[in-house]
Amino acid sequence: MTKKSFMDCERRNLGNMKKYQLPHSFKKAGVVVAVVSFVVLLLHRYLSPQEELKFLARYGIIIGLLITSISKERIEDELVSQLRMQSYTFAFITGVAYAILLPFTGYLVDIMSKTKEAHVKDSGDFQVLFLLLAVQVFYFEWLKKLHK
Repeated sequence: MTKKSFMDCERRNLGNMKKYQLPHSFKKAGVVVAVVSFVVLLLHRYLSPQEELKFLARYGIIIGLLITSISKERIEDELVSQLRMQSYTFAFITGVAYAILLPFTGYLVDIMSKTKEAHVKDSGDFQVLFLLLAVQVFYFEWLKKLHK
């Protein structure tokens, strides 16, 4: 594969990624959904100890972060696309490491504290999804600030 054909292929792939993005106006909506859901999650214990409210608030945070993550920037150029891909890569690696290491870390802590019922606990779906999306959104924003 020549350098020119490789560059053309990458340009087409980056162009295809734009099809999966929401307009920039959704970014603010995603932040609002995530923040409101987070506040509801914090207040849920005092307002109403119903598990349904906690469930909705937790997944509201996930949905808000997802909307924020896939929304376009005001100026969407090749640098922003590259930074976005870097942040997705970093978030993926961090999420996989977290999902693999957390159960064993908890197990080691249980053994060291001499807990009688030491066993490997699975990391929950909310924890992994939240970590993936939060790392991607915050790392992307950090990368943008570094490149200004």
